Amino acid sequence: MLRPIIYRLIPRLTTGLVLALLWDRFFNAEKLFSMVERAFFVLGFVFFAMAWVNYLKLDGVRIHFLNRKKKKESRHKMKFPVDFTEEPPADSLDENDETIAAMISNIAAGFCFLLPSVFCFLFLPR
Repeated sequence: MLRPIIYRLIPRLTTGLVLALLWDRFFNAEKLFSMVERAFFVLGFVFFAMAWVNYLKLDGVRIHFLNRKKKKESRHKMKFPVDFTEEPPADSLDENDETIAAMISNIAAGFCFLLPSVFCFLFLPR
């Protein structure tokens, strides 16, 4: 269960850092605000909101337009040759475990962005 959490955490962290750098480059051109205080704070709350949505999904709440299921196609359209590429991998997680892994990685990413922001806000002089 640790591997799927790490596999989901690393892209979240890199995406958050890219968004924070883009905010600092384009919206904070005059350098009026600190990137760590403002952008990281917002990104931390965005990741916590995503974790909350994952928690609601575990509790059974479904958002109807985000939960479109793909139509199941026939497993094998031809009788031969047998192709196992459409089979699920043997080490895949079920839907509940995937949601738990996404929730934990969102919480970890939220803490990674929110803690430096709160630290800079409270302890660094202005």
